[in-house]
Formats: sequence, structure tokens, C-alpha cells
Amino acid sequence: MDREPARIRHRPELPLQLVYNPNGAFLPDRQAKLEADYKRELQREFGIGFNRLFALAHLPIARVTSWLRHNSRQESYLELLANAFNPETVEGLMCRDTINVSWTGQVFDCDFNQMLNLRADVGGGENVFLWDLQPAALADAPIRSGEHCFGCTAGADSSCGGAIETPAEAKSAWSDNG
Repeated sequence: MDREPARIRHRPELPLQLVYNPNGAFLPDRQAKLEADYKRELQREFGIGFNRLFALAHLPIARVTSWLRHNSRQESYLELLANAFNPETVEGLMCRDTINVSWTGQVFDCDFNQMLNLRADVGGGENVFLWDLQPAALADAPIRSGEHCFGCTAGADSSCGGAIETPAEAKSAWSDNG
């Protein structure tokens, strides 16, 4: 017995953002194209609507690194990310104006650095905790980086906040209702 899938009424006043990661060692397609495709197909097949889709490249950390190593793709994927470096993405990177705080209160430049246990280098301390943080110290603090950071700077459509946008657009994108 075939059943019609349940239809979910999208309420635009309640923003729904989707995040897309490609399944494999390649960069995602253009964010605008993916968003249009997903909006059309999710509406057609399931009656699901959403506000925005963010396309992100896989960062070569944790389970992704394990998969890449297991499939002998780590070196080629790192090369793909490095070759796709786009300096236009740097200004809008999350690590430039956002911190990540672990459940223990330790401060990191981004959630990817937290996964790698690369703590924020604020005030010369190796273990900076949120309650000890002086906001002014963040202004000139270096951002810890590594080869995984190329995942946030690869191509025109896959920074850690999705497609390249001006910094103002990137900041408002996560709360955008449109």
C-alpha cells in the first residue's frame, strides 16, 4: 500500500536553514544551484520548504580524515582544497569574528579547531576559559590554523559560512528569514 508522504507546512516566520556537505572527496556544487534543486525536490517529494541552504566542503578532520586515509584519498583531497584556495573567502571566515566554547569553557577559534584541540591563542595562555577571557585580547590574537583551514577557503561556494558573501551578508545569513 503506497502512502502519500506527510506534508509539512513551512512557516517563513520560523527560519529553517539546511546545511549541505557532499558525500565524498570533492567540493560541493554552487550553493545557489543546490539551494534551488533542494527547494524544488523537497517541496515536490515531501512538501517541505526552507529558507536557505548553506553548502560546505568537508573539513579533513576526525571521521572525514579517517575515511580519506582508508580510501587513499587524503593527499589528493588536501591538494584539491589547497588548489581551490580563494582569498576572497578570508574576510568572511567565522574564525575572524566568532569564538567556539567547549562544554568545559575552553575557548577555540572555531569548532573545527575544537575538534583538533587547537585552543585559541589569546593572551599567551594555552588554556583560555570563557570566564577568564578579556574581550579586548581577541582583537589582536592570532588565529590558529592548519591544513584543515583550506576547507573553509576552497572555491567560490564553500567557506565555513556557505557561499562567499560580503561580511555583512555572511553575518545576517544565519538569521535571515528570506
